[in-house]
Amino acid sequence: MSRKIEITGISAEDLVYKKRRVKKNAYVAFDTAGKYMKQPMRTSVDEISGNYPMWEDKLETEFSPGKEAVTATSVMYVQVLCRSSAGEDHCVGTARVPVKDFTGEYAPEGFLHCLSYRLWDESGCRNGIVNFSVRILPDKSDLKSRLRPFWLR
Repeated sequence: MSRKIEITGISAEDLVYKKRRVKKNAYVAFDTAGKYMKQPMRTSVDEISGNYPMWEDKLETEFSPGKEAVTATSVMYVQVLCRSSAGEDHCVGTARVPVKDFTGEYAPEGFLHCLSYRLWDESGCRNGIVNFSVRILPDKSDLKSRLRPFWLR
């Protein structure tokens, strides 16, 4: 069964690339391991926020949260990248987000999950924090039959 997933890249903090602070042209890319998302998604490039880039892009794609999607091995990769003046994209840091964090039984479908994760660079060192939100949009056709109130779970 396929659902729509809505991901919003919010902001990042303390980004460093090659021992220099990232001052502009940063963006976020979201992708999942496996065949859960149809295509990787990315935000627009933030050109003015300096050391703390911010985005407000709501990205939507199809998502297939089967039984295998909520296992501990399923992850979504969140990458913060920066674009150099030559137009090349460089990976500043990557976070591995368990898919179960936003598809589990913790909250009903349609619940907005605001998440913050530590970024790790290519050499395995800490490199900033990324903030984003995820929501699995409920199926409007059978909404009342599938959802029960949050406090009854």
